[in-house]
Amino acid sequence: MSETLRPLISVALCTFNGEKHITEQLESILSQSYESIEIIICDDQSTDGTFEILKRYASNYPIISLYQNDQNLGFVKNFEQAISRCTGDYIALSDQDDVWMIEKLTTLITQIGDSDMIYHDSNLIDKQGKLIPHVKMSDHYRSYDGTSNLPFLISNCVAGHAMLFKSTLISVILPFNSEFYHDWWITFVAITIGKIKAIPDILVNYRQHDLAITDTLNLKKQDDSTGNKGFLNYNLNWINYCSGFSLNNRNQKEIRKIYYYLVAYQEGLRGFRLFFFLLRYYHILFYFHLKGKNKLSQLNTIRKICFNN
Repeated sequence: MSETLRPLISVALCTFNGEKHITEQLESILSQSYESIEIIICDDQSTDGTFEILKRYASNYPIISLYQNDQNLGFVKNFEQAISRCTGDYIALSDQDDVWMIEKLTTLITQIGDSDMIYHDSNLIDKQGKLIPHVKMSDHYRSYDGTSNLPFLISNCVAGHAMLFKSTLISVILPFNSEFYHDWWITFVAITIGKIKAIPDILVNYRQHDLAITDTLNLKKQDDSTGNKGFLNYNLNWINYCSGFSLNNRNQKEIRKIYYYLVAYQEGLRGFRLFFFLLRYYHILFYFHLKGKNKLSQLNTIRKICFNN
């Protein structure tokens, strides 16, 4: 890629009380082999030494633009603030405590092609930065690339730290609804109006503390107020929100159908109507969770859902 043709990548970095790891993360971003970047940092009213560290970096690196919210907004709205200030052709999101591989941005921008979003695999590291052996992001979920938005109604395989997306999405994804994860929403919008691409490259060491991954990737069981514990783990509010996306001309009728069936299931619907519905949609709705499951295993799970509750 010619130096004169290199598009600008905006790195949207959000911080809150991250003094322990922010220096290591900033150094990994500043060390990227891809040099046409700006770093937009929004601090969410940190009460530790985070903002002082950020001010020192901002004074030494002109590519850093530093902001601090007037009040604590929470991580979803903080990312909204950061993304809204990005001026690049592409946006990469950054947490405050990961470590990026030096080729992360170069790899993503080189391979994104005509996709609206691209994302990668990641290692998992513990609090001390040590690799958690034999565990990658892709061990939790199957990766997906393509154009169907239906798999993203129940779950998600794209974490914010792993994505690069076109800045043309900004006007569509913002403002965020703080009830839902920003990276889920960005992914759903990207695949609804365009397409996304997955690559197997491991480009981030993703730090785990206080079961962070189970929050981001929805591995914890949902509360009964939003979904259902057990085989069907879903958030009806999220599915309803997706169905109302104004630019959703892709599978909108199917999304409404799925929503109504899951409402009925939560209200106690069982039996053959649900059975035939799941026969049709199970492999789509649970796409990310089907790694290693054969057809017989899937059929048995459907049977348990429909007749054993």
